Amino acid sequence: MELEVLKFGGSSLVSAAAMRRVADVLVARKDQQRIVVCSAMGGVTNELLALGAAARKGEEVEGRVDALEARHTEALAELGVTEVAAEVAGHMADLRKLLGGVALLRELSPRSSDALVSFGERLAVPLVVALLRASGLRVRRVDARDWVATDEQFGAAEVRWEATREAIRQGVEAEPNFDVLVLEGFIGRSPSGATTTLGRGGSDYTASLVARAVGARCMEKSTDVPGMMTADPRLVPEAQIIDQMSYEEAMELCHFGAKVIYQPTIEPLREAGIPLIVRSTFDGDAPGTRIVAQPEQPAVVRALSSINDLVLITLVGGTIIGRPGFSRRVFTALAQASVNVVFITQSSSEHTLSLGVAEADREAAEAALHEEFDADMELGRLEPLEVEADLSIVALVGGGMKSSTGVSGKAFAALGSAGVNIRAIAQGSTERNISVVVASADVARAMRAVHRAFFDNGVHRLNLLCFGTGQVGAALLDQIHSATLPGLDLRVIGLANSRHALLNPSGIPLNDWSAPLEAAPPMAPSDLLDAALALELPHLVVVDNTASDEVASTVVEAVRRGLAAVASNKVAAVGPMADWLVLTAPSARFRNESNVGAGLPVVHTLRQLVATGDRVHRIEAVMSGSLNYIFNRFGPTCTFEAAVREAAQLGYTEPDPRLDLGGVDVARKVLILARFAGAPLELADIAIEPFLPAAAFEGDVDAFWSALPGCEQALATRLAESQGRVLRVVGTWSSDGEASVALKALPLDHPLAALDGTDNKFTFTTDRYPERPLVIQGAGAGAHVTAAGVFGDLLRTANFGA
Repeated sequence: MELEVLKFGGSSLVSAAAMRRVADVLVARKDQQRIVVCSAMGGVTNELLALGAAARKGEEVEGRVDALEARHTEALAELGVTEVAAEVAGHMADLRKLLGGVALLRELSPRSSDALVSFGERLAVPLVVALLRASGLRVRRVDARDWVATDEQFGAAEVRWEATREAIRQGVEAEPNFDVLVLEGFIGRSPSGATTTLGRGGSDYTASLVARAVGARCMEKSTDVPGMMTADPRLVPEAQIIDQMSYEEAMELCHFGAKVIYQPTIEPLREAGIPLIVRSTFDGDAPGTRIVAQPEQPAVVRALSSINDLVLITLVGGTIIGRPGFSRRVFTALAQASVNVVFITQSSSEHTLSLGVAEADREAAEAALHEEFDADMELGRLEPLEVEADLSIVALVGGGMKSSTGVSGKAFAALGSAGVNIRAIAQGSTERNISVVVASADVARAMRAVHRAFFDNGVHRLNLLCFGTGQVGAALLDQIHSATLPGLDLRVIGLANSRHALLNPSGIPLNDWSAPLEAAPPMAPSDLLDAALALELPHLVVVDNTASDEVASTVVEAVRRGLAAVASNKVAAVGPMADWLVLTAPSARFRNESNVGAGLPVVHTLRQLVATGDRVHRIEAVMSGSLNYIFNRFGPTCTFEAAVREAAQLGYTEPDPRLDLGGVDVARKVLILARFAGAPLELADIAIEPFLPAAAFEGDVDAFWSALPGCEQALATRLAESQGRVLRVVGTWSSDGEASVALKALPLDHPLAALDGTDNKFTFTTDRYPERPLVIQGAGAGAHVTAAGVFGDLLRTANFGA
């Protein structure tokens, strides 16, 4: 039977409960003979290193050693494997002796450090072996040091492959009757018999060496993640599990910071053609990620990764950069200082050479380059070093780049749209990666932007910050929840009314938003905007369905800061001309269709006329659905007061009906249309002819309702005088200076006379429509049609990008 090699890391062995899950996995899959490689319990290796450092300084460590011992003894007691208690106690006694020697000498040599950290694996393995035997498996145990032969380079020992391969093969063949063979990862033995360690990712490397030596069917790394991801899910919540990838792609990702596996692990498997499977310990039936020679599905970009804490050192100008031997001098100097260069780029003019090194190597790198080139700098043959810190690399990795065009352009466009500045660019000679250097503060935004560009599966998402949950706001939420929008995801991440504010970057469930909102604390609109921006979500759109001046100011600020905004609230659009110029600047993304005609395409039509060169001469309209409803109802069988109350109850009027009845709402609409037509007007420039006495508008809304019956006689007289005509509140703007709102008695054959219910009607006289005006007519009031207008603006925002 072919063997499989399975490696369990520290996160899989972090506790007794985690170890039980490991045992469950192996028992469930006992039909396959396996070699299991174990790391130390999670966090133990770091604690051992810290103990060594503390002992070298002469600090007290006994309490911490006691805690480490207690952790292991408590785990074995919880597992019920007390038969290994003596072995654990023996290892802890040896550990104490070693630490005592370090403290006495005030020295922790690389040899002693390797011996020290080896206790992590050597303490974990007895617990795992005893648990597996108690679970009914036939378990064979091997000391990894008997198999893994290394040199004397402590801390990162080189494996002597031929000796290791022969020891593994002979060791397995000597006693082949087992269900599971268990050994430590990370550790080996030098020719002198000393314990060595294999460096970062050493347990993974041990498992790959074993797999190659025995010709395993596969190696599986069992960890706390479901597989290799298209990006770090902590930076990109939308990251996806990768089904398959090539060895070379995995190695590139490892180089650029992917920490699920380490680069040395892959090479032995690649040479032998052994698949590497990465999947979660806690979901052993999931497929995870399969790393193979040739993935079934090619990918232009397979995944993204990043490296932080980068310093960019640039050598500039002078007369020597382009000369033969210059690069050799640079890299020789850095190599002699043990500085690893992770990124290189040179301008095509050979005028600059930029090198990326880890922040930890900055001082050594600068010193080495100064020692090598100070004389050249003094002679003016080279400019002083330019050093930039707080940088990171974002890398795109994919085997399909070599045969594809436009990859760089797509990535750079995504970064540009996200406002991420690129400091340097490089592409590997294999054409499997493109690397860009950005400010560390921009890494999350950069990763999300590039991930959307290559992995969004054709779905465009708008993240909505919605203000207002009244009739229009609630109707919009219902419409979004009910809509089926192929290729578009409208996600409400923020919701606020005058009393509460709720923020959830994963999205607020629209089937039950009221209760969570009512339980949320209050927050000022500007503070909520700042909190939403801090999430760094893509395509954030502010939606204003309030009547609030404060929210309107927040909308203007959002647009000023480059966000898209949609508003049924007219306050922002009728504010000072300076605000209007912000909202309608060429780069602004502000839409307010529902400001004028609810769901009618009035604003869109006017903007299209102007954008295509038409000149507007006159706009005349019945543009208040609520007032039209009121004057359609007002008559011999319905008092004016009854008509107003009915319109308010149906949601046709503004929350404060005086805005409608005083002509202010219509004046606002006239102003918006005039501004879109090119007139730089302010609200005070719109002449309003009142049809109710001034006393009706004194006091608050309750006072208005009390005063309304006293207006009845004046309106009845006006109605009687208009026999043979109909009363309509008409808004007018003309290019010759007229801008007005007035109640007019129109003849029955007037274009604006024949309107039912809440209908609005707009007429546009333009160069293209000089004698027969362009007419738009339809329902102009009601929460649902207004919400539909807002919804339409959201769809237009999505189509044009947000």
